[in-house]
Amino acid sequence: MLLNFRITNFRSINEMVELSMIPSDFKNPVNRIIKTNPNATKNKDYYGLTSAAIYGPNASGKSNIVKALGAFRNFVKNSTDNKPNDTIKLYNPFILCKGNVLKPSCFSIDFLINNVLHIYSIEVFQKEIIAESLFYFPKGLKVKVFERKKQEFSKGNGYEGIFETIKQRTTENQLFLGKAAIENVEIAKSVYESITSMLVLTTDLFHSEEFNKTASKLFFTDLNDGGVILRLSKSLIQKLDTQIVNFEEKEGVIKTFHFNDNFEQIEFDFEDESSGTQRIMSFVPLVFIALSSGSTIIVDEFERSLHPEIAQYILGLFNDPEVNTKGAQFIFATHDTTLLSPENKLRRDQINLVEKNVKGETEMFAVSDLKGIREGNYEKWYLEGRLGAVPNIARETFRYELIDFINS
Repeated sequence: MLLNFRITNFRSINEMVELSMIPSDFKNPVNRIIKTNPNATKNKDYYGLTSAAIYGPNASGKSNIVKALGAFRNFVKNSTDNKPNDTIKLYNPFILCKGNVLKPSCFSIDFLINNVLHIYSIEVFQKEIIAESLFYFPKGLKVKVFERKKQEFSKGNGYEGIFETIKQRTTENQLFLGKAAIENVEIAKSVYESITSMLVLTTDLFHSEEFNKTASKLFFTDLNDGGVILRLSKSLIQKLDTQIVNFEEKEGVIKTFHFNDNFEQIEFDFEDESSGTQRIMSFVPLVFIALSSGSTIIVDEFERSLHPEIAQYILGLFNDPEVNTKGAQFIFATHDTTLLSPENKLRRDQINLVEKNVKGETEMFAVSDLKGIREGNYEKWYLEGRLGAVPNIARETFRYELIDFINS
């Protein structure tokens, strides 16, 4: 379960921005997950949110928060492939401040593994890792696994004599965590797998034809679950009024079927379906995989090509305690204000608002951080500008410019 993710000096983010999945009100049971560490002598209970929305105007930095999560995940997964002097792609500083190009991009994540808190942090520069650390709290108290300052490493718990070997094999642009996972260090492997199991769908990935094709093949590539994901996906897609009555894989591609006027099934290519239907078919199996495994999905522009009713239904699955029994989490950036309507029952601490300050820096805050805002019609209040994070459009000024242009 994801608790917090912190970002500093990455793209439009200068000062630290934190995406928190910890409820501001622990007593409110709505859309809340509770995990208990039975071995802890203190800090036994941890609370998380089932979902979180990120709103804000265009170019405010919503997508950069999702990109930060995606780039962080990918670097954890792939850093051990780096060759000496390879550039670290995760390094992407805030360039509107000259001094920032001399500073590292920083990332830190708090999450639970088997109900135990883990905190993993990295600081990266162009071709080297400046700092890296892993701590965990097996009995509620902080224990060091390892710390790193450039190529200086200090050992904590969990290595059983292999620490020196891993240290010698870790180059300046590779993560010690990744190398330790390769050597089957148990705690490192579990942290590595927890981070890389997050599914982060950035705009360029989630809305690409390649994603549609690849994700759709998830229906057929792994049937170790006895085909349950495939069966549930077919059932839901039929019930979402797509008019698809069946689909199957033929020669490595997805084929869909619709009834003709004689109720005969007619075959269509996947590409012949609307962009919205393709998106539904691509996304639905990932939703079921997350709900069945208790994993986390992060999506940019979630509502794109989806009808608001369908977007609301998918969000509702994660917020339904009878469906989401494994503690799955759904984080999404969106412009769809219908998801803020009262019937969707989002809490104040589930709604994050992003905007840029006068320096062009991305800032983020939750509605629960705002004074005087109680539970209510967030959609109405957001559109009225009461919550902030809305575009500032100089409507009348441009109107006169346009009139002058047309009449000139």
